[in-house]
Parts: sequence; C-alpha cells; structure tokens
Amino acid sequence: MVKFPTSELNDIEIVEGSLEELKAFYPRFQADFAADELKDYEHLEILVGKKRYKFLLAKHKLSNEIVGYAFIYEIAQLKALWLDYMAIVPEFRNGGYGSIFFNKIAEFKQEGILGLFLEVEIPEETEGPTRAEQQRRISFYERLGAEKLAINYELPTKNGGFPMNLFFRPTTTIQVLPKGKIKEAILSAFEYIHSDVSNREDILDKFLPSIGDEYLK
Repeated sequence: MVKFPTSELNDIEIVEGSLEELKAFYPRFQADFAADELKDYEHLEILVGKKRYKFLLAKHKLSNEIVGYAFIYEIAQLKALWLDYMAIVPEFRNGGYGSIFFNKIAEFKQEGILGLFLEVEIPEETEGPTRAEQQRRISFYERLGAEKLAINYELPTKNGGFPMNLFFRPTTTIQVLPKGKIKEAILSAFEYIHSDVSNREDILDKFLPSIGDEYLK
C-alpha cells in the first residue's frame, strides 16, 4: 500500500470547469443556494463564455474527485477578485476543504492582488437552524481573514435588492481600503455579473452613498 504524506490527504487543486461540466453541475448549484441568489443557467453560460467570469472546480489531488466548486469574477483593473458563489460537495463537507478552497481562490492566478470581495447572508433575526447556519458561515469567513464592510449592500435580483453583507479578504498588508476602489469593484460586478437585472442601477443608487473608506484590522 502506498502511503501519502499527511499534508496531501486533503489537498486540492483548482481547475477551470468546462461548459459541459457547468451544465452537469447546475442542479447541484440549484440545491446549494437560495432561489433569490441563483442565476439562470443561460446567464451563467454567457458569463463563463466571456472569460473574466470563471467556473472553478476543486479537485482532490490524490483521487481526482470534485470536492467543491465556485464562480469568480476577475476585476482586472483593480487586480481583485469577486467571489460570486462557493460550495463544497456534501460528502466532503466538514473535512477542512472549505478553508483550503477559499484560500486557494483568494490567490487564483494572480500575484499581489488587492483581495477578494464576497457577499454573505445577513443572519435572520429569529433564532433557529437557519440563523445558526448563517452565523457559522460568517464565522468561517472571518476566521479566514475576511472583514465585513460597513455598507448597506444589496444583491441585485430580478425581484429587487436583496440585503446582504459585503465582506473583503485582503491578500496584501493594506490597512485602508479606499472607498473609490470599493465603488469601482461593486460597479464592475454589477455591470458584468448582473447584466441580467434590468433595475440594477436603481438598487445600486440605494446604497452607494453608504460607501466610505474601510480601515482593516
């Protein structure tokens, strides 16, 4: 029996998924995210075809099994990334893959990038399993260095703005994230990712004045 180093037992590599793999994974995607947060398959296919929006697969280095997937947008002018979705396949959850995957995404194909923006659900006010899961998710990202930005952010959907937390995970030692860069990142994401939402500018105008310089820990 071949023995592998302990460090390799749960190591993964990131590869870009094909449109065929995207189609196969779409039912999984529908099961993993709330209906208000989902993008239609046709729109995802268009986005992935534009190259700056990528469908990523996390593959186990030893078994070559897919342990997770993500969708990211490369904000080239800022040298920053926007994490649109990320999930671990059910049978691989609670095995540390989420942390490994997130950290690898934060440094995907770029050196010296500003950081990674990501949207995270606001916990429900009522105590219960859903709120507990939402709080665990926030703790997960905070443990990995992401910080909540003081913005009244809303995710643009076809049913209107959906209030979310906007987090930022720096990949450099910056202490201040200027409001100009935050606005540029959000504007770029709205125009590129959410081109299917006709009232996205109205949603944007609601929270744009709340954006200011962010002092990072």
